[in-house]
Amino acid sequence: GGIFRPGREAEVLRRLVGRHNGALPSAVIVRIWRELISAFVSMQGDFKIAVWDAEDPAYWDIARDHFGSQTPLTRHATTRGVLQAVADGSVTAGVLPLPQIDEADPWWPLLGNESNGRQVRVCARLPFASGGNGRGGRAEAVLVADITPVETGNDRSFLIIECAEPISRSRLTGALSSAGLTPSALVTLPKSAAMVGRELFLFEVDGFVASDDGRVAQFLEDNTDFSMARVVGGYAVPLTIGA
Repeated sequence: GGIFRPGREAEVLRRLVGRHNGALPSAVIVRIWRELISAFVSMQGDFKIAVWDAEDPAYWDIARDHFGSQTPLTRHATTRGVLQAVADGSVTAGVLPLPQIDEADPWWPLLGNESNGRQVRVCARLPFASGGNGRGGRAEAVLVADITPVETGNDRSFLIIECAEPISRSRLTGALSSAGLTPSALVTLPKSAAMVGRELFLFEVDGFVASDDGRVAQFLEDNTDFSMARVVGGYAVPLTIGA
């Protein structure tokens, strides 16, 4: 975690693209600097990335584009395999599919659980720049690592919220908004995967939310029906680059 700082890397790339006004496409600027950044990180210590590669080759392409041609990537047939590799420290970070509604076996409920002093959280969203020649069309991924996210000025954050009783989405989003946490996306734990008497939700909210953010504590204090609200990472909002 000390040598790998995805939030700071995002800030560097934003500055580079923001001041660029030449004929060279901005996407090329990002690709060149991503290769350099990853090479510099690798020179400072062991740096490996686990990639979920069971069903769609797009995630391998996303990882290779982001981390360059020399960073070692390891293939994993399951999302839990990626999470385990990150949790046990055998890799620096893992590339996983963006959480979706109605997933049969969602991986995100495992985020934020501490094991042997390590805590796996979301730290980036990929690809960081639009475009590219990846297989699988417009696939998107998240990067997870044992890293404390940092605020970059344009961020989104993830929270896992647990409720003991069924609750409507409108009430959930309203309660979060009242606490100053503006939801932008919501994924629920499928009934087939949920425990009896347990409702689990993954919220993506606008802005940066630290693990000790007072708004989260206030949300729980004002809404006693919720048994848990855990910040499970966040990411610097990716660049949108024209053709």
